Amino acid sequence: MEQSGRASSPARRFGMAIMLGVTAGVGLIEGEADAQDNKTDPEATDSAIKLPAVRVRGEDTPHDIPNTNEMTLDIGRMPTSVRETPQVINVVPQEIIKEQRLYTLDQALANVPGITLSTGEGRGGLNGDQFRIRGQQARGDVYTDGLKDFGTYTRDIFDIENVEVIKGPAGEYFGAANLGGLINESLKKAHAGTSYNYDQAFGSAGLYRGQADVNYGINDNVALRINGMYNQSGVQDRDYVYSNRYGAAVDLGVGLKSKTTWHLNWRWLHTDSIPDYGVPMILKGNVYRPITSEGLNRDTTYARSADRDNSDIHSLTSSVKSEIASWFTFSNNTRLTKYERNYASTTPGACSTTACVSQFLGGGNPALTYGAGGGAAYLSKGWGAENVMMGNARFNTGFVKHDLKFGVDVNYQDENRYVGTWYNRTNTQTIRNSSHTSNGAYITFPRSQMANSDERDVGLFISDHIQLTKQLALFGSVRWDAFQSTFAGYQLSTTPVSRQKQNADRWSPSGSIVYSPLDASSFYFTFSRSYKPIGTDVSSQVTILASDTAQNNANFKPQRSDLFEFGNKTDFFNKRLGMGIAFFQISQNNSYYYDENGDVVTGFSDSGVGLRTRGVELSLTGKITKNWDIYGSYSYMDGRITHSAAYDGNQAPGVSHNNFSLWSSYNVSDHLLNPGWGVLKVAGGAQYASGYWANGDFSNSARIPYQFSLNGMLSWEMKHYRVSFNANNITDHLNYASSFSTSRAVPGPGRSFIGNIGLTF
Repeated sequence: MEQSGRASSPARRFGMAIMLGVTAGVGLIEGEADAQDNKTDPEATDSAIKLPAVRVRGEDTPHDIPNTNEMTLDIGRMPTSVRETPQVINVVPQEIIKEQRLYTLDQALANVPGITLSTGEGRGGLNGDQFRIRGQQARGDVYTDGLKDFGTYTRDIFDIENVEVIKGPAGEYFGAANLGGLINESLKKAHAGTSYNYDQAFGSAGLYRGQADVNYGINDNVALRINGMYNQSGVQDRDYVYSNRYGAAVDLGVGLKSKTTWHLNWRWLHTDSIPDYGVPMILKGNVYRPITSEGLNRDTTYARSADRDNSDIHSLTSSVKSEIASWFTFSNNTRLTKYERNYASTTPGACSTTACVSQFLGGGNPALTYGAGGGAAYLSKGWGAENVMMGNARFNTGFVKHDLKFGVDVNYQDENRYVGTWYNRTNTQTIRNSSHTSNGAYITFPRSQMANSDERDVGLFISDHIQLTKQLALFGSVRWDAFQSTFAGYQLSTTPVSRQKQNADRWSPSGSIVYSPLDASSFYFTFSRSYKPIGTDVSSQVTILASDTAQNNANFKPQRSDLFEFGNKTDFFNKRLGMGIAFFQISQNNSYYYDENGDVVTGFSDSGVGLRTRGVELSLTGKITKNWDIYGSYSYMDGRITHSAAYDGNQAPGVSHNNFSLWSSYNVSDHLLNPGWGVLKVAGGAQYASGYWANGDFSNSARIPYQFSLNGMLSWEMKHYRVSFNANNITDHLNYASSFSTSRAVPGPGRSFIGNIGLTF
């Protein structure tokens, strides 16, 4: 097509830039591969600039829940640790991932208060990744090791060390988007030494999962780490839906004990699944509620055999860090990702007519209505690339100490989307009796329904940590982004749409003041601002037709989000236990409204409103005693709609007032086992979120009830062997994994069990 030729030139130029970045990093490795690490790290000795940070990686002890305040952030343009960052960061560490047997990103995020899902992480949503953080839309705001995680898919965390949620606008670090925060996954990296780990799990809903993690030390400076995974499972108490995944990841680490380190990482993940789009909302009185809360069996699904969510993701990442001098460090991080997704769904619509409501509540079986024309179908093929080059200088100006970071972030993403056409599909299901088979139904992806969209962003950033005295420090950051999005293709006809383009150039500032009266305690006040132009979510759209692309001359101004936050982070018991508390307000202007497809609605009364979220968050993580670990957090939020003639003062959708997550484990070996008989642990916890207005519902007419899950774990480990048993949602409470407006809600899993056996050498 015509637009393909136009897109190829910038793609080639960007590819050359990527190769230059990788080549520069390899050159540094070759120059210092034999250097000996026999000098004291100046960053560690300059305590006025760098607080001590406990590095939590694969080589560390995996048995204890860490004080997450002291965990490091492997994102060079941010402060070194959670403790040093004047902003709330929730970390789901490897210990929680192992103890709870967490397999996907959305499962890990259940431990983080203040996150809701609009339609589900890759399984309950027409366009996946519909997270909200503190009530602010965060689709597309997923990163790995600080670089964009391109594509929309179910993210398996088999090769992930930790999951971090950075709450509040973070445009000064990450550029366009990040209105309410972002999610970062830290990859498992090669480390010194050799180890072998294998886990085999069996469980409810046909769960069968094998996972291997091998780290091989080639020599003192070079190591190779290989992770592999196979997973097949359904969803407990949800018929006909499943997710089969398999993947591999390889990380090569060079210069592990030298002043220059290089990691080259390749990841691949394949998913074959039937997605769950939930059940209809039913209008009872003046409020829509999930129909399963009004008597429909919770295992009822409307998925059909022709539905699918199949994806392939390939990603190559190069990360170089070199201490060029005692006062200066250079880093270069590069990623190239190719992805493909073949997608089709059956989407139930609301039971809203008087006839439907009265018939169902009277015990009848009304016909099922459908949303999105019965369900969307598309084939997407895309790629993305990003390169972040940064310098870090540490110096003094008189008595003032500086930690200065500056650099350039260049990223590009391009996607072709083919909208599918169904044939021989009949929409004849009833609410109480769904039909899974769809004999003879098939989909074509004609060229006449193809669209192309791309986005490119060049960001220049600089930040300085200014240590005025031992107790008083200032943080200042600013980033300038030149963002451009384009659209070209066909619009459900044979008439090509001319190439259209939008530009947005914006500054994203941030400033903080930090006062540390004690070495183990610091108070901070932070202001930050982020912008999100049209076109940042290329892969998380459905049609790329009436969505957030530069199309139809929909000249939306960028969304803007401002954060004000005051908080404290304090450590106890020689930094074994960490506590945090923060009061915050996020104000978003020009917020967009999304329809049932996840596309931006361009109506004057639907978009351009404001959202404001105020709240408080508390956290406690680490060791209370030698044998007792805790991982807990609570948040209270009040979200309101502002600057809207139709909805001003309404509660913001997707904002649950009260949220808490608690997990605690206890080593009972000293009480129940003889010495030398291994380690016996018991653990348990709960997750709760009060009821909220469904995501996408500005009118406050669709209500999701409260969520509650009681979970437990028992494990025994002796030398090279381990066994564990997990029980989830023990009370079998009817939860909802996600929702969208007045249309639908996706019931979560019922009571389920997981048994695991593992080996370590």
